[in-house]
Amino acid sequence: ILWICLGAAEMLANSDSLFLAANAQYEEGNYELALTTYREINASGEESADLYYNMANAAYRSNNIGYAILYYEKSLKLDPSHEDARHNLEFVSRYKVDAFEGVPEFFLRSWASTLVNMLSEKSWSMLSIMLFLGLLSGMLVFLFSRRLTLKKAGFVIALGSLLLFMVAFSSALARHHQIVHPEEGIITAPSVVVRSSPSETGTELFVLHEGTKVKVNEEVSGWQNIRVVDGREGWITVSDFESI
Repeated sequence: ILWICLGAAEMLANSDSLFLAANAQYEEGNYELALTTYREINASGEESADLYYNMANAAYRSNNIGYAILYYEKSLKLDPSHEDARHNLEFVSRYKVDAFEGVPEFFLRSWASTLVNMLSEKSWSMLSIMLFLGLLSGMLVFLFSRRLTLKKAGFVIALGSLLLFMVAFSSALARHHQIVHPEEGIITAPSVVVRSSPSETGTELFVLHEGTKVKVNEEVSGWQNIRVVDGREGWITVSDFESI
């Protein structure tokens, strides 16, 4: 299941050679070297769902479960329809040590989150533009048509487009906020002691292992407040995890 994406339209010309080199290194079984090369591309400012997908495959082949899960999550964040990334994430997640039962979420919040994550920021933005054009078209038909049936149709189209535009535009903004201000992270250290305060002297609360997803809250002097799906909270150092 861990085949790589050979094409990446999002890659700029100056990164193509590195991308092809990383693909070749992966095919030759040099997974750690391939991951280093993919990371070099990413560090230059390039990112795409396919790039993160390849990084995840290389990380998994390098026995780095935490980073594999992180990069699959990043791939799906940019492209929720990336089925290979979703399938591989489910497969790799079986190797996680931690398994927690989540706290039930208010159904409206859960529904809204599922809706927002159905499409990428780009897709929601394009849909918003199309719906806005539908709104304008409906308004023009309503204002300038002389036939009553056309006026009614124009009004219905305009109203429906307005409501759907508000949903799509809000979703696009929410997706943009998720990318600019990540609210989740993945534990990348083999194991992490979660403490009661942002200090090495804080009481040890519990232990998390690589690959576990956490919610991230405030950061204080190199310490990050995190929350696990079962509701427990605590502090870990910022070097122990990476934001999705």
